[in-house]
Amino acid sequence: MKKILITCGITGLLMGEIIAQQDYIYTRPGLFTFIKNIPGDMVDYSRNPFTKKNLWGLTAISISTGLMIYYDDKLLNASKKMSDKLGLSHQANWKMEHIGDGYLQLYVTSSLIGYGLWYNDNRALQSASQIFESVFAAGTIVQLIKHITGRESPFVATTPTGRWRFFPNQIDYHRRVPEFDAFPSGHISSIMAMVVVLSENYPEYSFIKPLGYLAVGLNAIGMMNTGVHWISDYPIGVALGYSFAKIAVKKGRTKKETAMKTSPSISIYPLFLSRDNFGVTVNLTL
Repeated sequence: MKKILITCGITGLLMGEIIAQQDYIYTRPGLFTFIKNIPGDMVDYSRNPFTKKNLWGLTAISISTGLMIYYDDKLLNASKKMSDKLGLSHQANWKMEHIGDGYLQLYVTSSLIGYGLWYNDNRALQSASQIFESVFAAGTIVQLIKHITGRESPFVATTPTGRWRFFPNQIDYHRRVPEFDAFPSGHISSIMAMVVVLSENYPEYSFIKPLGYLAVGLNAIGMMNTGVHWISDYPIGVALGYSFAKIAVKKGRTKKETAMKTSPSISIYPLFLSRDNFGVTVNLTL
């Protein structure tokens, strides 16, 4: 007597279940989109520091800056001694200083623009626009603070941690810039802005953050060792670059939700157990 064995398997998802996949849509920026966005970025930034979410960050920046100012001369000497121990020449420190002077940002943005135009890639074009936008927006605030605080750079300092001349005469400022423009650091602000934009828009490239933060660190050390900046010039510069980059990225892309539904299917396979026994395997996918 022949026996028939029927097996049934159910696989897959429940019918109609939806998997939501999040992605971003990058619109093609105009030639001057980054300039048009800057006034709005200023407004957005003026609201951010005093929100409950960012209050702790603002407090941390204020306290760390104050402590660094107090120990600036000691930290500066320690950095120079460490540089000597590592055998870093003045030329090496000079090269690290110029990481954030704009040439690297210009090279990166030019590459993104070229790639974006050639391959019609809006993400690359938006990234270039957002770098310009955040660097210029943060740089505007940096220059405003510099022109208000009037702090001496280390290599022209007349006091251990640099003299502050609040609201200096602007003619004197432009005649003797190093005597007034140390605080905060625009170099750090610009390199931080670029790193944040790239890491936000290209999260699949995990090397961007460590490589970018290494560049920020090298830039900071180089500027200290060449006497351009005190370490206390950095926290506000970092915060400005980071914040304006986040604002620019948010404006330059929109979140997209795509839905993927599973379609039910049925599969039937013969199953031979022996000469006198056979069966049928039924797989139902929902």
